[in-house]
Amino acid sequence: MKSVAGIAIRSIAAAVPTSEVLTADYQFLTTEERARLQKAVGIRARRIASIAQCASDLCAAAATRVIGHLGWARDSIGAVVLITQTADQPLPATAIVLQHKLGLPPDCIAFDVNLGCSGYPFGLAILGSLMRTLGIPRALLLMGDVSSRLCSIDDKSTWPLFGDAGSATALELNNAAPEMRFDLMSDGSGKDAIIVPGGGLASRIPPTTGLVTEGVGADGILRRPDSLTLRGADVFSFAISKIPSSIERVMQAEGSRPDDVDFLVLHQANKMINDTIAKKTGFPAAKNLSTLDAFGNTSSASIPLTICAHNGLFESTRLAAVSGFGVGLSWGSTLLRLEAGVALPIVESDDVY
Repeated sequence: MKSVAGIAIRSIAAAVPTSEVLTADYQFLTTEERARLQKAVGIRARRIASIAQCASDLCAAAATRVIGHLGWARDSIGAVVLITQTADQPLPATAIVLQHKLGLPPDCIAFDVNLGCSGYPFGLAILGSLMRTLGIPRALLLMGDVSSRLCSIDDKSTWPLFGDAGSATALELNNAAPEMRFDLMSDGSGKDAIIVPGGGLASRIPPTTGLVTEGVGADGILRRPDSLTLRGADVFSFAISKIPSSIERVMQAEGSRPDDVDFLVLHQANKMINDTIAKKTGFPAAKNLSTLDAFGNTSSASIPLTICAHNGLFESTRLAAVSGFGVGLSWGSTLLRLEAGVALPIVESDDVY
């Protein structure tokens, strides 16, 4: 069990585009498939960024919201870490672009972390440790993806699932803040369960190659080599087998039981997955917060987005069990004590910076 002491979460904000797409309108599914997807996976609608809007734009909108809410001077922010798998460009790091966009000082450390759905607990551990080690008093953890860009519209296994969002979590050194304990795990043997196979140097597949049919006699779906492929059954098996024990480990480390925890906030992958995890860990449905219905799977941003979507429930101090899981395969869990008023309402933004 890893732990970081003396880091306070001061504010959490999330931003989504205004454009909404409905599962009911997706023409590659039959009427029956649309109904089944909405019932079993739990996704009725998603927000999709315009072609001009990037992950940095959504994260910048969320970051601007928390900075303004807290009244922080921008030159007091000493680090910005962005967790994304849809960076604006292959290089430079998008966090460095955001350092400039947000008007942060040159001595503000900025870098990206290539993680997806598991990113929130990993990001808190990374940035919290950096702050403690280097004595950085204030920092921003940004999480965001425009995952819709990775999906072929012909691919009914991915296109109806992913929405676009960005988030910002403001962290501050505070010796009185409770210790955060983390259960962080990785298993690269499962890398093919969620993968963009082309475009990278190891693939030897140029990203400009046109549409191809993946696997003759397999699913027959038209994708680009740099489109996302997803093995839903593998992800389901991984999530329901690994995540409950991860959550149980952090609760045991804290001496807590589900009755002591106000809310369970999981990565928003799939209603069946999340309902199963909640049941296995002893959380009643009322404590299992969800944003799948309105926003779908928002990848790295899904946990902070879900907290912000239920900001009315966080008007007093709350204890939340948080777990992210997915691409890698990787997964991580923690317990967060969130002070009253930390969660801000979701921002809608089509701004391009």
